[in-house]
Amino acid sequence: MIDCKKTIKTMLLMSGLCFFSLAPSFLTNAMSTYITGAHNVNVVQYADLTTNNPDIGKLAEGRRIALAVSDWSTGTPQRPDWYAPKIKISGKEISGYFDDCNFVIRVPDKWNGRLVIVGAPGFGDSRSTDALISDYVLTKVDKNGASYAYAICDKGTTGEQIPAPDGVIYPWAKAMNAFSNKEDSLSEWNQRFYELTMASREVLKKLYNKEPAYTYLWGYSNGGYVTRYAMEHHPELYSGMIDWEGVLWRGHEENLISSLSTAVNAWQILKDQTASPQAKKLAAASLEKMGLPEQSRMLWPIYGTLYWLPTLNLHRVKYDPEYKNRNWWEFLSHPEDYKNYDWFKRPEAMKRIAAIENTGKIIKPTITIHGTWDALLFPNVHAAAYEKLVEKNGDIRMYRLYMVEHGNHFDSFVNNPKVDPQNTLQPLMPYVHQAFDALVNWVENGVPAPPSMTIGVPESKNKVFSIWDHSEIDMY
Repeated sequence: MIDCKKTIKTMLLMSGLCFFSLAPSFLTNAMSTYITGAHNVNVVQYADLTTNNPDIGKLAEGRRIALAVSDWSTGTPQRPDWYAPKIKISGKEISGYFDDCNFVIRVPDKWNGRLVIVGAPGFGDSRSTDALISDYVLTKVDKNGASYAYAICDKGTTGEQIPAPDGVIYPWAKAMNAFSNKEDSLSEWNQRFYELTMASREVLKKLYNKEPAYTYLWGYSNGGYVTRYAMEHHPELYSGMIDWEGVLWRGHEENLISSLSTAVNAWQILKDQTASPQAKKLAAASLEKMGLPEQSRMLWPIYGTLYWLPTLNLHRVKYDPEYKNRNWWEFLSHPEDYKNYDWFKRPEAMKRIAAIENTGKIIKPTITIHGTWDALLFPNVHAAAYEKLVEKNGDIRMYRLYMVEHGNHFDSFVNNPKVDPQNTLQPLMPYVHQAFDALVNWVENGVPAPPSMTIGVPESKNKVFSIWDHSEIDMY
C-alpha cells in the first residue's frame, strides 16, 4: 500500500494539483430566476475581475501554482510578471450551480461582444483557469477599452472530500472519487458544458440585450475533450476553438485507458532493478510508440508514480467496472491489475466509450496545442490521432496542430528544480495565447492561422517562437 502522507507531500512539492478543487459552497438559495435552470446564483460587481483582485486571486492561486509556469528563482513558485494582469477590468461575476455543477461567468462593464467558454482541466473547479485564461481574455482590450466575457464550469464531477477507511481526509481524495456516483460521467460533462453555453448567452442577453457576435471555445486537458465534443455536436453555437492538450476518447481505438494501461506496465518494468535490459528496452519502446520520446525520461518517474495509475483507475473503473472494481482509496496502488489488461478485448467498455466518443467532425477553425513530451496524454494517442480523425470526418482546412518541443502536460513543471533541474522543458501557455490571437484573426478577419507545425526550443529560456515567422520573441 502506498504511503499516503509521503505521496501527498510529494504531490504538493511537485505542484501536482491538477485533480484538486475546493468543496462546493453550502447551498442555501432557491432556484434562480436570473438564469434558467440554475440555483444559488450570485451576481457581484467587482472593480477588478482579474486575479489581482484578492477576492478572486486567493481562490485561484492553488490552481495557478499547479498548472501555470512559475518563476522558481526564489525557491518557491512565484508568478512571472509576463502573465500578471497589468490593468483593472471592472464588471460582474455571476456564479451558481446546475444541480451540483458550479459555474462562473464574468462580464466586463465594457464588453466587446465576444464570449470565451472554457472547459476546465482535470477534475478542476470553476477557478481552475482564472490565471491561465480568464486574466488573458479579460485584459485583452480593444481601442475602446472593451474585452471578452468569460465562462467556465467544473463539469459537475469534482468529487467529494470524504475520509478514506483509515479515517483520514486526503487532498487527492476528491479526484479519486469523482466518478463514484452513477450520474457522474463524461456524458454529464457534455451536458453541463451545453448548459453553461446557454446560460452565458442568456446572461449577456439580459445585461446587454444581445447575444455574442462570436463565441470561442477553449479547453485544457479533460476540458479539451469537452470542447472538442461541443464543437463536433453544436458547431452552430461556436465560432472557433483552442484545444490545449485535449483528451481524445475513442471506443474502438487507442484512448486514455488503453494508453495508460500500456504506460503502467512499462513503468513497472522500467523501475524494476531485476528486469533485463531487453525488457526495459521494450518498455521504453512502448512509450515511444505512443509519442513519448526517450529524451523525456526525466519525466517518467513523477508521471509513473503519481499520475498514470490513478488516472487509469479513475476512468477504467467507471467504464469497465466488470474487469476489477477497485475502491477510490485503492487507485494509487495495485498496478498488477493491468499486467494482462487489454482494452480491445473489453467489448462492453468499448461500447460505453463509443457512445460519447469524439468524432473529428470539425467544420469551424480549431487549433490544437500539444507538448511533444506530454507524459500524461501521449502525443500520438491524443493529438496526432485527432488530426487524423479530423482529416477523415471533418474539414481539415479548418484545423491546425501545433506541437511544442519539450512541452509537457503541466507548465508548472517548467524549471521546477524537483522535476526540471536542467531547465529543459518549454511552457505551452505562451503558444496557447498566441494561438488564441491567431484564431480570432482567422475567424473574424479571414486570415488563416499558420499551417500545422512543430515548434522548436528557443535558445533563450526567456523567449518563445512566434508562430507566424518563427522569430524569437519575449513571452509577452
